[in-house]
Amino acid sequence: MKMKCFMTCVVLGLLIIMPGCEQGTSGGPGASTPPVKERMGQTDDTFSLTTPSVKLNQGEAKTVSVEIKRGENFSEDVSLKIADLPTGVTLEPVNPVIKHGQTGVKLTLTAADDAALGDFSVNVTGHPTEGADGKSEIKLTVAKLDVAETADTTDDAAQAKRDDYTAAMQTQWDQAAAKFAALQDRAAKAEGQAKADLDLKVAEAKTKLDAAAVKLAEAKSASADRWEKVKEGASNAFEDLKTMFE
Repeated sequence: MKMKCFMTCVVLGLLIIMPGCEQGTSGGPGASTPPVKERMGQTDDTFSLTTPSVKLNQGEAKTVSVEIKRGENFSEDVSLKIADLPTGVTLEPVNPVIKHGQTGVKLTLTAADDAALGDFSVNVTGHPTEGADGKSEIKLTVAKLDVAETADTTDDAAQAKRDDYTAAMQTQWDQAAAKFAALQDRAAKAEGQAKADLDLKVAEAKTKLDAAAVKLAEAKSASADRWEKVKEGASNAFEDLKTMFE
């Protein structure tokens, strides 16, 4: 008898302390007013929001998702209101809406270069067409701008632009070299004054072709922080070369 009483007390104790499966504060026609946190499942005519944790560096933008879990009978549009953004952090779109049939909405958070640093709780309120609001929050960390990392990213972008430019210039030089070879062939077959004129043009074209090759080599070997300066000289040399075969 004592053992039976003891087991009954244990079972009752477990039922009292058993934690619920929290999905955030639910809203909708089936939610109480004020809304309470749903436990152990989703009521048919309510909804709950799932929000992310985000780390954002100063000067950075990230796209995040706010997702909705709908009860079987909940199909309304849900307008989102975002509050308590830290200083220097902005949101797009300003007035997001999760439409009927959608499972969530994309938000873009952007931190200014001088955005406030630290950990923040950004409140997200979902307002349905009918019924009580649902609530959740975005856990947001704003970190200091990493100057070294930014510089590396900038260098990579500059190097990619340099490589694209020099590849295009190499193609132009190869085409000019082919035209120069054809010009040499014409000069070799010409006679009299025509040959004299073509020989002069061959010599001039050779000078410009060589000059363009030198500038192209400089652009290819230029560092990421210097190549834009080299680019101007290379562009001028190639423009000059182009006039020889127009």
